[in-house]
Amino acid sequence: MEIRTFTPHLVLIGLMIITALALAFTVDVTLSDQAGVCMKLPVVLDGGWIGDELRYSHDAENPKQYRVSELELPNTDPETGKKLFTMSLAEYDALPKDTEFVKSIYTNAAAKEIFVSIVLSGRERDSIHRPERCLIGQGNTIVNQHFWNVLMPEIIEVPLEGREPLKVAVLETIRNYRSADGERKTYYGYYAYWFVGQNRETPSHYARMLWLAWDRVVNSVANKWAYIAIAGDRGGEEADDYKQGIIDFVQKLYPHLLLNKQKEG
Repeated sequence: MEIRTFTPHLVLIGLMIITALALAFTVDVTLSDQAGVCMKLPVVLDGGWIGDELRYSHDAENPKQYRVSELELPNTDPETGKKLFTMSLAEYDALPKDTEFVKSIYTNAAAKEIFVSIVLSGRERDSIHRPERCLIGQGNTIVNQHFWNVLMPEIIEVPLEGREPLKVAVLETIRNYRSADGERKTYYGYYAYWFVGQNRETPSHYARMLWLAWDRVVNSVANKWAYIAIAGDRGGEEADDYKQGIIDFVQKLYPHLLLNKQKEG
């Protein structure tokens, strides 16, 4: 009964989105090359976190991931001498070629690891898509996503000094794999993310699309958007304290993502 009650509203919202997008991508706009975030991740964060940027070989038969600290030359494959990239071969093949990436793995004294990535859209709108699409494609199952929160995943708020809390979407994942000795194991992970445009932030992919359409229709400009994600181990199927860990880490990372003009302001 409740679903039937909400159906007309969902249909109306869907029609509004379709209309906005139709208008947005059929009008002449100015394309902006300015990013809303700094496309460089810090090496050191408060709390003893040390970052190591990632590089990827694009050898189709033997693709590899390297940490920059392992490389003599940060953009050269030590085995083949070929160029290394900031994105995987699968990402390179799937996304527009002007999509930009920066990725790092952060490690602390307790050997805890957190993966951080920033994807910056290019001139085409399909540089960024729903995070769920990639996670499922990589063999993950999302366990905290149900009918009622497909449009808006679970949200946590990150208190930040001098402004309202940052809203971050959080997905809980599981992935089954086999260890080197053949034992079947399960990895319980989390994936937290939000999107940043020009003076706008949202944890919702659909809100981002609406803001993108709004700027194109009302302001005749197509702004670049960045997609920021952090991922790690949530410690078990029933663990919940990992969310505080996300909050603590984002509070340390966030100031480094601001552009100089934002920091000064």
